[in-house]
Amino acid sequence: MIAAAGLAAGAGLFIAVGLVWTARLLRIGALDALELAQKVGVPEPDSALDWPELRVIAAVAPDIPGDAPEALVLVDWPAHPERVSMLLVELGLEEGSPARLLEQWCAESASVSPARVAGDEFVLRRRRSVERVRCRLLAEDCCVAAEEGGSA
Repeated sequence: MIAAAGLAAGAGLFIAVGLVWTARLLRIGALDALELAQKVGVPEPDSALDWPELRVIAAVAPDIPGDAPEALVLVDWPAHPERVSMLLVELGLEEGSPARLLEQWCAESASVSPARVAGDEFVLRRRRSVERVRCRLLAEDCCVAAEEGGSA
């Protein structure tokens, strides 16, 4: 009798965890789809913030306490690796360390989705995740990298 009740409780817990995990995956998939749909409206984006996907190549942020830290973030567009952009950003003061998160994304070659919030503020969100870094764009240098094997 007790074993049957324990088995039923375990099965119920397993089903509940499965439903929560499924809801999380659906939420992340919906975020990815929504952000991609918003980017399709810009056929030839001038800014890296309008690219559908970024890959953080390098992130450099000084470890200075006080105001919101500034960081240099070098990104490329995985679908067009010749498009590279250097962003000077002011990192948000959200909980955790946004600079450490950017460094982690860089080390893992993570796919990142940029989304404008208002004006020069934007959010970088790791795709297939809910990890976010809120930033304010201070300057951007968007360029086309030289192709490998080309002559100068």
